[in-house]
Amino acid sequence: MIVIFALLLALALKAGLIGIPLGLLINSWFFKYAFILFDHTTRGFDEPPVLDIKMMNPLDEQRPLVQLFIIGLLISATLWTRSSLGTFPAYIVALVSLTALPASIAILGLESNIFKALNPHAWARMIKGLGPLYLVVLALIFVGSLIIFTLGRLDLWPSIRIAIGMFGVLSMFSLLGGAIYERRDQLGILTWTSPEQEAEKLRKEDHIQSEKLIHTAYGLMRAGHHVKCWELIQRWLSEHGHAVDAYPWICDSVASWDDPRYLTRLTQDHLESLLTLKRTGEALKLVANRLNTDPTFRPKSAASTLTIAQLAARGGGAPKLARALLSDFAARFPSDPRTPIAAALAQHLQP
Repeated sequence: MIVIFALLLALALKAGLIGIPLGLLINSWFFKYAFILFDHTTRGFDEPPVLDIKMMNPLDEQRPLVQLFIIGLLISATLWTRSSLGTFPAYIVALVSLTALPASIAILGLESNIFKALNPHAWARMIKGLGPLYLVVLALIFVGSLIIFTLGRLDLWPSIRIAIGMFGVLSMFSLLGGAIYERRDQLGILTWTSPEQEAEKLRKEDHIQSEKLIHTAYGLMRAGHHVKCWELIQRWLSEHGHAVDAYPWICDSVASWDDPRYLTRLTQDHLESLLTLKRTGEALKLVANRLNTDPTFRPKSAASTLTIAQLAARGGGAPKLARALLSDFAARFPSDPRTPIAAALAQHLQP
């Protein structure tokens, strides 16, 4: 787009008066595209928009004309200050205008409201919302303008100088839109796409798929196809990396099933994952909650059973829970080398 527009503008310049309509048309399209690029960036899209026929409609986008009018007002205010109050106050007005111009463009780009774009109070709110990023925007715009000015003074083809200028303008609009996107929470800007929205979208899609899988697994369980049902549950856990935080949802989903073996096995696996990660507090709480609903529940292995019993007896302050876990330890693990330790602990916990 930049190449085509630059060639057409160079042609318009060479044509003189005859090229004025073409120059005005190309400039209109270009600055309309700049504001659409700004919109695209503030909404969180990574790729720039593609120029289409709708963007060329002269009645469709008036923000460039409004911004030109605002810049004209700021220049007029500077000239009036100079003629009425002197050079130094005019410099102050010019400096304030240049400093606030990106904020004015941002406000007009976001709200398409000329009165807000001219309101110093709205400028201050925008600058405050962008925070330190506004200084970065100003610095980069200054550096970019300096580079464009320097390259423009070189003996380059007119089309190349125009293309460099166009790229600089689009970069500045994109930079301003990117700064607003980064500070979207502070500014209260609603985006069309963001990491948070993408994560929420993926979460919802995953939840829908998970609900379908659980529904299918429940049907298999009711039909007595327990092997297939368990394989389906294990596939779900595998797709979620057997993450320890995935177990609560699947456990809650099977808690109301007629066959309690699924909940028992999943809770046992969840407990093993917690202990592996040394999240002992959560592990102890998990066993305590499970025993409240099912007094026959026990951890899967002798090591897990003894570990939870020791936690409950010593640090967890739940000797009753420890006694329940140790009451049938010898019967469940008769040849395990931890049996004497479990028996000694059970003896110690006798009231």
